[in-house]
Amino acid sequence: MRGRPALVAHADWSASPAGRAVVLAERSARTGIWWLAPADPTGVRELLATPRALVGFDAPLGLPRAYAEARAIPSFRAFLATCSAEDPFWTPVAPPEQPSLARPFYPARAGGARRADLEEGLGLGPFATHLRVCDGLTRAQCLFWTLGPKQCGRAALAIWRELLAGSSARSAIWPFDGPLDRLLEAGRPIVAETYPGLAYRLLGLPRFAKRRAADRARLAGWLGERVLALDARLCSELEAELEAGFPATRDHGFDALVGCLLLLEIVERRRGSGDPVPAEAARIEGWMLGLQA
Repeated sequence: MRGRPALVAHADWSASPAGRAVVLAERSARTGIWWLAPADPTGVRELLATPRALVGFDAPLGLPRAYAEARAIPSFRAFLATCSAEDPFWTPVAPPEQPSLARPFYPARAGGARRADLEEGLGLGPFATHLRVCDGLTRAQCLFWTLGPKQCGRAALAIWRELLAGSSARSAIWPFDGPLDRLLEAGRPIVAETYPGLAYRLLGLPRFAKRRAADRARLAGWLGERVLALDARLCSELEAELEAGFPATRDHGFDALVGCLLLLEIVERRRGSGDPVPAEAARIEGWMLGLQA
């Protein structure tokens, strides 16, 4: 990877602003050390317009191949460019109404919703057909299912509609716009998908319950060692949050830090980006940064 970003940021994202957290890493021009600090999530739009910025989002970037084929969508890039703000696609369906190809996100609220409703409404086949290849490899949730702690559909809708649709002409989206090293050399801001479960595995985190502050705090020393190994440092505010188990931003802040460390390992060539990705991933489905095919 020949290019190097000027800054690296990782966003743990949710449809609700209360569930968003961002950790930003900037390299000191004098010492070459990466300095990590929490960042205001409302400033993400500015990051997406910053040259040579790499921004990772904990949310799917891409559509399942079967869904795209059913709607004759040629690419994820084409979808972002043509799906207007008024399109019904952006509105999740509430039971007893069934989801459809036009409105695939389901359910808008709990109560009476079944995964079978998604299968019947979309008509794509078994539930596994609704997964992208990278979802199956990492045991991630289906993009269109919006219920439960592992659901990711609402975050995807928020990112696509609020951030990417308006800035997609300025930002490069990996892997749709090319391999990561080529995008870094070009100097445009880059958006990439991450997945916390994958980051935990790649970084080798010990087993813990991420929703418990005590468990998050227990990993402070372990994560601190990974930071130092990357020739990086935490600002005092972020260090205090880590040692206390992220009482303010909870597991969102924890995942933002872990995701940022994974991005730094990739840009520092400690591990691969995931390139080359499968052909369908580069066109329509997308891929998770760091996942090796």
